[in-house]
Amino acid sequence: MQNSYNNGQVTYAGFWVRAAAYVIDSVLVFFGLLIVRLIMSGVMSLTEGTVLSGDILFQYTLKDIALYIAQVLYFILCTYYTGTTLGKRAMNLRVVAEGEKELTFFNVVYRETIGRFLSAIILHIGYIIAGIDPQKRALHDILCDTRVIYGRRVKVYPVYQRPAPPAAPMGPGGYQRQGMPAPGPGPSVQEQKPPCGPGQAPPHESKQLPPLSQQRSPYQKEPVQTGYHMVEPEQDPQAGLGEDKQ
Repeated sequence: MQNSYNNGQVTYAGFWVRAAAYVIDSVLVFFGLLIVRLIMSGVMSLTEGTVLSGDILFQYTLKDIALYIAQVLYFILCTYYTGTTLGKRAMNLRVVAEGEKELTFFNVVYRETIGRFLSAIILHIGYIIAGIDPQKRALHDILCDTRVIYGRRVKVYPVYQRPAPPAAPMGPGGYQRQGMPAPGPGPSVQEQKPPCGPGQAPPHESKQLPPLSQQRSPYQKEPVQTGYHMVEPEQDPQAGLGEDKQ
């Protein structure tokens, strides 16, 4: 249990963060008191018609006193044994004594009972004082020599992401990042041989390609067949006709 602090290493909690912590505690206490209300409803039914069924302390009944004690015990026990409550823990707050002193049980009880009563008696002015006090003390903190500080400091470091290197052209059909090794020379598509079984020749090796002189260019047009065959005559047909006429 750490109930002391060093004056040079603390940060006092302001009004709004303390108010947020108190709202959280109030919600938790409200649900916790529902169980106490159920128990006290059974007790009050058993004590009906007795002295305990009426007002015991001024206008407060036994049920009201039990609810107040249960609420105060939550703040007293949590503050004394842990230095904080569930609401303050959620907001990273702690209650400490002034200087390097430790919180005593008497100071905690006085702070959570009479101190809070005096802070809320006139329009909650005692709580509003925490917004203007240099050390952010409310009235019950001033009466009991306590402070509410941040319990733990969390350092936040910015995280920078290294930008990805720009893409450099690798060649036709793809790109390569800078700093990556370029692909080595490998067989072209025409040189790669398809897999084949043992004793079986590759498909392109089994075919006999014609010689280059007989290979046709892809841009060369194929001849169009007309149906006529031209033959060079051995002799002039006009000469033969002249000989016949003679």
